[in-house]
Amino acid sequence: MQKRTIVISYLLFLVPLIFIINFLFDIVTLKTIQGLPIFFPLLLCPIGLFFASKAYTSEKNILTLGAILANSVLFLFPFAYMILGTVIFGV
Repeated sequence: MQKRTIVISYLLFLVPLIFIINFLFDIVTLKTIQGLPIFFPLLLCPIGLFFASKAYTSEKNILTLGAILANSVLFLFPFAYMILGTVIFGV
């Protein structure tokens, strides 16, 4: 059960990360979801953080700590992106 929650947590981290990388570097052009990949972490990372913390309470190892850290950092990415965009570009 713990391995399943860790895998779900990492998947909920990787899916928004792939969309963000695609958005920033325009690997595959997705015109219909223009700015939405930046906000995917606000929806998916708290769920991943819940699964990671649930796995951490039952089994304390480096994988669960990595999942908690990764989901936390990716959750804060949209805020940093908007703040830095405002500071640098002044829009």
